[in-house]
Amino acid sequence: MPTLPTSPRQAWLNWSISVAFVVLVFGFQTGYAVTNGKIASSLGLSLADIGLVGSVYTWCFALSQLLSGSLLDRVGARRVLPIACSLLAIGAALVAGAGSLAELLWAQLPLGLGASFGFISAGFISGSWFAPQRYGVMFAWVQFVASVAAFLSQVTLSRSLAAYPWRAVIYSIAMSGLLLVAVMLLWLRDPPGWEDGYGWPKQPLRFVLHALDDVVGVARTPGMASNLVIGAVSFGAMLALGVVWAPKLVFGQGIVEEGAHLAAAFCWFGLAFGAPAFAKLSDLVGSRKKPLLLGVVVELVLLVALLWGGLGLTWQFSLVFFLFGFVAGASMLSFIIGCELAGARRAGTASALVNGSQFVLGGMMMALPGELFGRFGQLELALAVLPLLVLLVLPLFGWLRETAAPVGVSSFGDAYRNR
Repeated sequence: MPTLPTSPRQAWLNWSISVAFVVLVFGFQTGYAVTNGKIASSLGLSLADIGLVGSVYTWCFALSQLLSGSLLDRVGARRVLPIACSLLAIGAALVAGAGSLAELLWAQLPLGLGASFGFISAGFISGSWFAPQRYGVMFAWVQFVASVAAFLSQVTLSRSLAAYPWRAVIYSIAMSGLLLVAVMLLWLRDPPGWEDGYGWPKQPLRFVLHALDDVVGVARTPGMASNLVIGAVSFGAMLALGVVWAPKLVFGQGIVEEGAHLAAAFCWFGLAFGAPAFAKLSDLVGSRKKPLLLGVVVELVLLVALLWGGLGLTWQFSLVFFLFGFVAGASMLSFIIGCELAGARRAGTASALVNGSQFVLGGMMMALPGELFGRFGQLELALAVLPLLVLLVLPLFGWLRETAAPVGVSSFGDAYRNR
C-alpha cells in the first residue's frame, strides 16, 4: 500500500468526493423504484419489463465487480473514478432519451459499469488515505450516508416527478454526474508515491486472467459458497423490494402513489442504521454467524407480514419497511465473513465477490416476481417467491463457518481495508 498522505485536508476531500459518487450511484439506483412507473407508462412497458430492466442493470453491475476492485488496486482512484462517473452519466442520459425497451436495456450497460466502482471506491479511498484504526469508522459513515441518501433520493424524486417530466428529472441526474466528473478531474488525488509502479495494465489479458484466478481461488475457500448464497438472498430481497416492488405493493392497497413511494423509501432508511448496528453487534458477541442468522430469520417474518399481515395504512407499511431494511443490514456481515475466510491478501477480491453475488441474485429476485405476476395476475402471490427463497437458505447456516471477530478492529474496517 502507498505511503500514507501528509495532508488530512486532501484525505477528507478525496473521501468526500468518493462518498458523493456513492450518493449519486445509490440515488439513481434506488430512484428507479420511483421513476419506473412513469417510464413504464411512457414507453408502454409491463411489470415484467420493469423487473427485467432492473435485473439487467444489476447483472451488469455485478459482473463488473469481477475487475473493478483489481483495477482500483492496480490503477488508482484518480484515473479510474472519472471514467466510471462518466459512464454513469452517459447511462443516465441514455435512459432519459430511451424510446423503447431495447434502448432502455442497452442503457443499463454503461450504468452498471460505472456504478460498480461506487461503493468499493469509497472503501478503497478509506483504506488508502486513513490510518488502519480509522477504516471501520470511515466505512461505517459511507454506508450510513449512502443509505440515507437513497431514502432522501426516493422522497425527492417522488416530489420532482409530480412537477416535472421524468426525462427532465433523469437528465438532471446525468448533469450532476458530469459535474462530479469535473470535480474529480480537478481535485481527486492518489496518495504520495502512488505514481511509482502504478498505472494502467500493460498486459490487459494477463491482468484479467490474474484477477479471475483470484476470484476462483476465493470462491473455492471452504465456507465461502454458503456465505455468498446467504448474503445474496438476504440482500437480494432488500433490492427487490427497495428498487422495484415495495411501492407497487403499497399502491396495491389503495394508498396514493406519493405515499407509497414514501413508505417504500423507509427500506433504505432502515438499512442505514441496520448495517452498522449488526456490525457492532457481531463484534460485541464475538460471532458473525449468529447475528446474520438472526437478521435472516426476522427478515423472513417481516416479508410474511408485508404480504399477508393485513397492513393497510401508510404508517404501518413505513414501520415494517424500516424494520425490514434494518434487519437486511445483517447481510453486510457476509462481507466480513468473506474477508475473514479469504485472508488479508485477498480481502478486496472477497468483498467484490460478495458484492457481485448479491447483485446477481438481486437481479434475478427483481425480475422473477414480474414473470410470476404476468402468469398468475396476483401481486402477493408473485412476491411470495421472496420469503420462499429466504426460507430455503436457512439450512445453509449448517455449512457456514464461524469466524472470530478481530480484537480491536471494527467489522467494516476488516472487510474493506485491503481493497
